[in-house]
Amino acid sequence: MRKYLAVALAFICSVALAQNVTRLYPREKLEADAARSGEQIKAEYQETILPQLNENERSALSAVKIEFPTSGPNGDPFEFYTDGNTIYLPALSLRFYADLCVANAWLNAHEFDGTTVRDYVGLLFREAAASPRAPLPPVFRTLGVPDTARDEPAVKNRADRNFANTIVFLLTHELGHVLKKHRPDVRDPNQRRAQEIAADAFAIEVMRRMGQLPLGLEFWFDVERIRHVAPLKFPTDSDWQNYLASLKHPVSKERLEALAAAIEAAPESFARIQTDQALWAARSKMFAQMFRLAAPFAANSIARVAEYSRVRELRLADLKPRKAAFSVPGITASTAQDFNGLFRVRRTAPAGTDVIDLLLLRDGDDVRGAYMKQNLSGSLEGKVSGSVLHFTWSEGSAHGGGKAETQADAFHGTWGVGEAEQGGGEFVAERQKKESAQQ
Repeated sequence: MRKYLAVALAFICSVALAQNVTRLYPREKLEADAARSGEQIKAEYQETILPQLNENERSALSAVKIEFPTSGPNGDPFEFYTDGNTIYLPALSLRFYADLCVANAWLNAHEFDGTTVRDYVGLLFREAAASPRAPLPPVFRTLGVPDTARDEPAVKNRADRNFANTIVFLLTHELGHVLKKHRPDVRDPNQRRAQEIAADAFAIEVMRRMGQLPLGLEFWFDVERIRHVAPLKFPTDSDWQNYLASLKHPVSKERLEALAAAIEAAPESFARIQTDQALWAARSKMFAQMFRLAAPFAANSIARVAEYSRVRELRLADLKPRKAAFSVPGITASTAQDFNGLFRVRRTAPAGTDVIDLLLLRDGDDVRGAYMKQNLSGSLEGKVSGSVLHFTWSEGSAHGGGKAETQADAFHGTWGVGEAEQGGGEFVAERQKKESAQQ
């Protein structure tokens, strides 16, 4: 797609603190990557990004520098950052994400389950935390991806697109921090969250001007989130929320919803350079919806506990190519059961019918869940008795009860307000499988 970043990806993929992972790659390879990919990304900045900026933005960013160290200060491959006027894109971060893009593209092209890439990131940081000196599992070999994967045209095209789009977004995100004079050392979590949303807004606006949908960004957010969630255990949800607040680039519900809103506001602009503009405008809306569906689970404590438990039990053999099947964090084929998984729910109410995506996690007879309805997120707790789930729900200031009965890969029931389990309406929930969950 973008010629400069595609070349950078080709170079990067030519060789395959407590959680410092710089030892994943030989230093000399990172030094070579820093020189070669740096040239390509600077050319991309000059020829693709700068022409999209207005006169005031170019003037404000005239002194900005882009540097390519071998790694960031923490040895974290998700480090892209600024110290005020200089933006740092470490070779470790570029190489690692490029490898993940190729692995994900190869697995998808061969109809294997791409969620193993997410699992790999969790396992990598679990191992890095366990020992600061032990060798770390390499990306391709661990995932069963051949070193020649990128030679396949379908793999190359998808990997180039995802890598290029994401790096353009991340670079313009950091430019947004510089443009708006954000403080890199800010500690207040609310201020930090506001800075991240503002930098995202600038990045997505530049991509809108380019007429380019940031395909691949959802993959970046998915693997970045698992990097922060899976390797760490938090005694309480409060500890988890405090940890999220301490991150410089948290994948938050607010960020995902703001990105969705920005894309939904101008789908035709993101499709402007495409041959079939109507098709790509529709894809833009679907892409925004992906962010909306992911938003309620970004900081969800139920999903966080499930991810941690999943990664804790992973073995290297679990990451070999496996038949593709839709999966939910913490739920595998061997653990699937009634009232456990991701469900598409059609719910009737006096005002009409709505559709929500409901994630349920079951532990014995106890069930907890989270769902999204437009701009509101809801939660659910209940207990299974035989084939019936009795539950309570809350959604904003509203709350009530309900009951559901299983039927094959679905369940149906009633819901009510206050103490009632019925009277509000009925619902039917179908388990989401690969065919209906993917675009």
